[in-house]
Amino acid sequence: MTAEQVLDLLRGAVVTVLEVDGASLGRSTRFVEDLRADSLALVEIVEMVEEDLIRTHPGFRIADEDLDRLLTLGDAVDYAVARLR
Repeated sequence: MTAEQVLDLLRGAVVTVLEVDGASLGRSTRFVEDLRADSLALVEIVEMVEEDLIRTHPGFRIADEDLDRLLTLGDAVDYAVARLR
């Protein structure tokens, strides 16, 4: 799965959970500062992304202890792509 495909999955989850315009979401978009996502919203986003990625990559998981490092959509994409290899 490419970084662009992961970004599209992530955008879809963000749009669904936070009800924002997906066209405005880029790699540099920050979850908290730009999107005002709280911890519950972030957990929902993570669960949606994990569910989508598990279908094609069984066992894929985003570790809870790594969430604090994922500040932007780009951080999350890079994290996921590195674990999909």
